[in-house]
Amino acid sequence: MVKLFVACVLGLLLGAGAGAADIAVFSGDGSPPKMYVQEGKNRGILIDILQYADQHLHNDSLQLALYPWARAYLQASSGDGGIVGLSWTRRREELFDYSDPLFFDEVAVVVRKGNEFPFRTLSDLRGKRVGIVRDASYGEAFEKARDAGVFVVDGDNGASNRLHKLMAGRIDCALFNVGKAGFEETLRIHKDFLPFKNTLVVLPVPLRSDPNFLAFPKSMHMKPWLVTFNQVIKKGYARGDIPKIIAQNLGS
Repeated sequence: MVKLFVACVLGLLLGAGAGAADIAVFSGDGSPPKMYVQEGKNRGILIDILQYADQHLHNDSLQLALYPWARAYLQASSGDGGIVGLSWTRRREELFDYSDPLFFDEVAVVVRKGNEFPFRTLSDLRGKRVGIVRDASYGEAFEKARDAGVFVVDGDNGASNRLHKLMAGRIDCALFNVGKAGFEETLRIHKDFLPFKNTLVVLPVPLRSDPNFLAFPKSMHMKPWLVTFNQVIKKGYARGDIPKIIAQNLGS
């Protein structure tokens, strides 16, 4: 099973023929129901998918560490290990080798009740302050619109911080993982916000269906390993095992 990564990653045995390898993988700790820490345990859809894959990788052991997303991304981009939950952009593809998609995240746009607005495309966010996890991205089009000043991004360390900002009116809207069902699960996890559920509205159209990947810095030369990993994920979907994991994380 995936074990909590608590040691430094010096001496990872990743070379061909080196035998069993401990492979470091980083992720965010504050994005339920996708990837988060609760009562000291790593939880979430992507975490459980990696646990499933780990059980079917015969020679390697995935060592998972969850941190604030900005730190997780820095660790991976510095060459210390892989990262799960990564969206694709051209800029990132220059740094990372990507798996096949592990999960498609229907990114929800959430506003305060009474502050709804028509949303269908990124241009509908013009002039708005959008709350997201610090250093997160939602694909190439999102990056371009942000860089062009269509909207302003307000980064945070996790869902709780974003909810506080949204309810206080410090941001116009906030992005949350896994659609309306995922947002409702986020409120169940962050119980302090449940009394305010009826003051928040999930807009009907999601930001996008965002494919999430496992990726490794190119310096780790993990392309051959990813071929095997992709086969495990493909079989997991075909057998219905991974869809069951997703449903369980959403309380279905």
